[in-house]
Amino acid sequence: MDATTPVTKARLDRLLRSVVKVMTISDAPDYDQPWQTSGTSSAFGSGAIIETRAGLRVVTNAHCVENQVFVEVRRYGKTRKYVAEVEALGHECDLALLRVQDPSFFSGTQPMRLGGVPELSERVSVCGYPVGGDRLSITEGIVSRVEVVQYAQSQRRLLALQVDAAINNGNSGGPVLYDGELVGLAFQTLEDAEQIGYIVAAPVISHFLTDVAEGIIDGFPALGIAVQALEAEAHRRQLGLPAEVEGGVLVTRIAYGGSAWGILEEEDVLLELDGVPLAADGTVSFRDDEQVSYDYLVAQRRVGELLNARVWRDGGVLTCVVPLRAPAYLVAEDRYDVRPSYYVFGGLVFVPLTKDYLKTWGEAWWQRAPRDLVALYEHGAPTPERSEPVVLQKVLADAVNQGYHELESVLITSAQGEPVRSLRHLVERIEDTADTEPFVRLTSQDGRRIVLERAAAGARGPEILRRFGVPHDRSLDLRATNR
Repeated sequence: MDATTPVTKARLDRLLRSVVKVMTISDAPDYDQPWQTSGTSSAFGSGAIIETRAGLRVVTNAHCVENQVFVEVRRYGKTRKYVAEVEALGHECDLALLRVQDPSFFSGTQPMRLGGVPELSERVSVCGYPVGGDRLSITEGIVSRVEVVQYAQSQRRLLALQVDAAINNGNSGGPVLYDGELVGLAFQTLEDAEQIGYIVAAPVISHFLTDVAEGIIDGFPALGIAVQALEAEAHRRQLGLPAEVEGGVLVTRIAYGGSAWGILEEEDVLLELDGVPLAADGTVSFRDDEQVSYDYLVAQRRVGELLNARVWRDGGVLTCVVPLRAPAYLVAEDRYDVRPSYYVFGGLVFVPLTKDYLKTWGEAWWQRAPRDLVALYEHGAPTPERSEPVVLQKVLADAVNQGYHELESVLITSAQGEPVRSLRHLVERIEDTADTEPFVRLTSQDGRRIVLERAAAGARGPEILRRFGVPHDRSLDLRATNR
């Protein structure tokens, strides 16, 4: 149906009553001074009124309300702002649900009905409140691709639509309409390209809403493997693959603690997932002749479900059952709505290595941050010996730590002679040996030794914290280990 016909225009006018402007005051953590925040800032985005099992809600992007302390919403055509509460967040899929307690906010609205995935070349309408004005903007564009893309909010690979409609700051969370239905939310653009925007696809929104309704907070599972395309005939023959087997990808790494740990093996050829064959480039059939990454099949499922996988191993085909889990990372991706972890002993400030910490080096952090830390982020995987790298971030200078004042961003590999598994484990090693070891001994990845006299460091600790304005010697999540 043509978008200019009276019937479609009337339907669009009714739907526009459910387009929302989202205004957020946030207070983000300061990962350079992890005991404090960065100070408040304001931002705005867009959203849509939908019907959920719990009632009427506003759905928007998670990044529109990240680290929020106060949220307001305003409907299209209205001037009144209403206070909203964040009811659910899915940062992995960049989605959030807002609840408005005042029922008058929803008066006269027609909740948007969630649709499917438009075909390629279909024209969609993107509604929202981009920069350049305070009122609603509607742009049209063509669906040019349907594929699995990396969501900027979480680095997760999930289904998205690519459109050529204008998507600018403020459009985030805005509803994308096709044939009177909500087929996605605008959420990001491709840098260094014009008129290439991305839409959170309807199946991802449906997954998120079902998780929220069922009280599931783990989000979208991942296999926890790295794979390599098997398009080289010589490689396929070397692996012993029969000529009639045309697809499959090579498993090159398995993350400790991930879904496939202890089930799949390196050098397995992954042939099928839930009966769907994988092409040699790692794609599966989406519909008709469209192909998308196999990640789509996994992300369709839920944490805790079982996934059947057929693999080629040792000259034969076998079926494995994989219990799906949330992704396992060595270095945590971007985190939101939580305060950083830290621990201070004798003026030495310890933190876990995270992407947020790396981003304290600025926009080009991958070039400016220490190479060993960036390499761990890019290539590191959890192991039984280490689930979280620990960094000596800085030294709060005092006579008790003299000789180490220049140390910063140093990876700590052992404490009291034992490999450090995580920041919590480092705290335990330092404090569990208080009665038996008069010195605290640490080793860095480059072999340096750091030694503090325990009694002196403990005695000077409160004064160091006072002088540098640090309210506690550790973050709230670690205070359970305080002795």
